[in-house]
Amino acid sequence: MSPFGTNKGGGFLGRRGKVWTFIAGWFVPVVMTLAYITLALTSETNATGWAWMSIGLAFVLTLWWLFRTLTKSAAMARAMAVGDVDLVLEIDKRPLSHAIVHDMRADWMKSLAVLDRIVASGGLKKPRERALLVTLRVGALVETGEVAKARLALDALDPELARLHPRIEAASHLGGAVAKGRVLAAERANAEALVVLQKVIDDVRTGQRVRALAHHYAARAAANDGQLELADKHRERAAVLAPGSWFTV
Repeated sequence: MSPFGTNKGGGFLGRRGKVWTFIAGWFVPVVMTLAYITLALTSETNATGWAWMSIGLAFVLTLWWLFRTLTKSAAMARAMAVGDVDLVLEIDKRPLSHAIVHDMRADWMKSLAVLDRIVASGGLKKPRERALLVTLRVGALVETGEVAKARLALDALDPELARLHPRIEAASHLGGAVAKGRVLAAERANAEALVVLQKVIDDVRTGQRVRALAHHYAARAAANDGQLELADKHRERAAVLAPGSWFTV
């Protein structure tokens, strides 16, 4: 990762490729540094003036770093929302992103293997990332039929979510709610699953893919409960929101 918030990918202004990646990560800070050096060498000032120029450069680079951090987070959220697995790995090549991609591709065993390696290597420091790791594990265990293990993993999710502000980290809490709905649907606690998942569906903060996933598991719960018409409605909404996803094909 570059010191300005990008990895070997992510592009610039929606464009991809090595040139745009360079522009996004290094072009602005390199040009600004050269400009300040030129200004310092050509200006008739003393050491105090050079010190103030250095402070100005540090301030500009800090603002650029913050800008790149925010745009990277937004790009990752968008890539996950629309299911763009290639872009996810362009933006962030860390193991957790590989687990996300395996989850998007419904390759549950590979996702679990990556998650196990992350835990074995010392886990993750940020509560948000730890919550995401558990959420991914719950989903993979449900889909591989390990419902009892999924329930145990779900019980470990609550302490992680408790560390995250429900408004600031709404995406994490909504993902946790979907994980709970998945487990409840797998346990055939259909009525409770429908209540939990409907709250996710109705929340204006819910992302497109998460809402589609909530519709998918609501369809499962409704079908298991004999509400076939309701199940069909949920399937239709999931297909509209996330066409081509593993749960809509």
